[in-house]
Amino acid sequence: MKTLSLVAALLMTCFTFAAPLPAGKPSEVNEKILKAFKESFTNAQEVTWHEYKDVYQASFRQDDVQMRAQYDAQGTLLKTIRYYDGSRLLPAIKTKLNKKYPGREIASVTETTEDSEIGFVINLKDENKWYIVKSDVYGRLELVNKFNRGDK
Repeated sequence: MKTLSLVAALLMTCFTFAAPLPAGKPSEVNEKILKAFKESFTNAQEVTWHEYKDVYQASFRQDDVQMRAQYDAQGTLLKTIRYYDGSRLLPAIKTKLNKKYPGREIASVTETTEDSEIGFVINLKDENKWYIVKSDVYGRLELVNKFNRGDK
């Protein structure tokens, strides 16, 4: 039960959005937002739009990475979230992870950019445990939590 609560809490931190309104169609997203999105994400594929209170969010794939981009009504990019595996993580962070957490595998990375700050939530695993580690671009690592693997 503790593991389930932790996973739920982690997902809540990844999706810090207000309750969604009905899913938007591209025609319902204003031209400022669509123009800004097309300029920033020229290779976006499988784009879907959702409207939240005061925020428009595009979910899409670009360069084989699942992404989300949030805009205000004026077309200002507020936040991006990228989900990927360890192969795309910055080498300096990978090096520090391998040194501090030897023998653990990078299972997934959630990268968030907001207000010119980039943060990473990295899920590590070994044979028995999951480790949730936060990092900034400089590789300052913080163990957020660890818990037993439910698949073992």
